[in-house]
Amino acid sequence: MSALLEVSGVSVSFDGFKAINNLSFQNGPAELRAIIGPNGAGKTTFMDIVTGKTKPDEGRVIWGEKSISLLKLSEAKIAQAGVGRKFQ
Repeated sequence: MSALLEVSGVSVSFDGFKAINNLSFQNGPAELRAIIGPNGAGKTTFMDIVTGKTKPDEGRVIWGEKSISLLKLSEAKIAQAGVGRKFQ
């Protein structure tokens, strides 16, 4: 099974604080995953990277069967590709 979403080697810092360090994550078609952790663990930053709100310092984010790099797309184009988020 190929990954629908692949995050590889992603790191991001804010003013010297490393919010995410070398994160890798895969999600296949028909899989449901939950991202859990304490406050400050980087959950929101992870979602911000996947949806295009935040660009990582390094790493890659690949989406779909065509292996589209989400890091090269705007937030609107990422949403059109089928990646979105829902707030409670």
